Amino acid sequence: MSTQWLPVAQDQRIDVLGELDAATRDVWIALHGYGQLVAFFQRHFRSCVVEGRAFVFPQGQHKFYLNGVSGRVGASWMTKDEREKDIENQRTYLSEVMRWVRGQCPQARFHLIGFSQGVATGMRFLGYHPEPFHSLLAWAGSWPPDLDSRSLDALRKLRFQGWFGSDDAFIGTEKQREILQWYKEKYEWVPEVGYYEGGHAFDKAILKSEIERLERL
Repeated sequence: MSTQWLPVAQDQRIDVLGELDAATRDVWIALHGYGQLVAFFQRHFRSCVVEGRAFVFPQGQHKFYLNGVSGRVGASWMTKDEREKDIENQRTYLSEVMRWVRGQCPQARFHLIGFSQGVATGMRFLGYHPEPFHSLLAWAGSWPPDLDSRSLDALRKLRFQGWFGSDDAFIGTEKQREILQWYKEKYEWVPEVGYYEGGHAFDKAILKSEIERLERL
C-alpha cells in the first residue's frame, strides 16, 4: 500500500467581529481551543470590539461530535495522527486568512491570540507568513515543546504575554512550571507570564485589559 497526498481547494469558515477596512488599526487573529466552534468562541471578544480594532476567528479544520455520534459539534486544529501534515495544513490555511485580511485592511497591524489548543497552533504558525505579528497573547494553553527555529526567531521578535489559571484542569500548576522551565533551558527564553484565579477559561476583565495594553506597546 502507498499513501499519497493531494492538494484540494476547500472553503473554510472564519468569523469576524468589528470592521475590516482602511480605517482598521489592529486585527487580532484569534484561535479557539479543542472542541470549540468559532460561533461560540467569538462571544468572549464582543465587549473588546472598538473602533479601529477587529477580531478574525479561523475555525479548526477537523469537526466532530463532542459526545458519541450526535449532538453538539466541536472543532480541533490537529491530533497526533499525521500531525506534521496537520501542522503544514494549518500554516497554509492561516496564511490564506492573513492574506485575505490584509486585502481588507491594508494599514492594520496583526496580533495573535490563542486559547488552549489554539496557543500551540499559533506559536507553530509564527514565522511562516511574511508579515510579522506585533504581539501574541497565549491563554491557558500548552506551548509546543518542539518549536522550530523559524517560529522561535519570530517569537523572540514580538510582544509576548502568557496567562495561566490557578485551577486549570488541563494545564495545572505543575504543567505550567514544566513549560516555563523547558523554554528557559531549551530555548533560553523567559517570557512575561501572568496568573489569574480560575480554571480553563478567559478572565474577561484581564483579557480586555491585555488586548488594550499589547496594542499600546
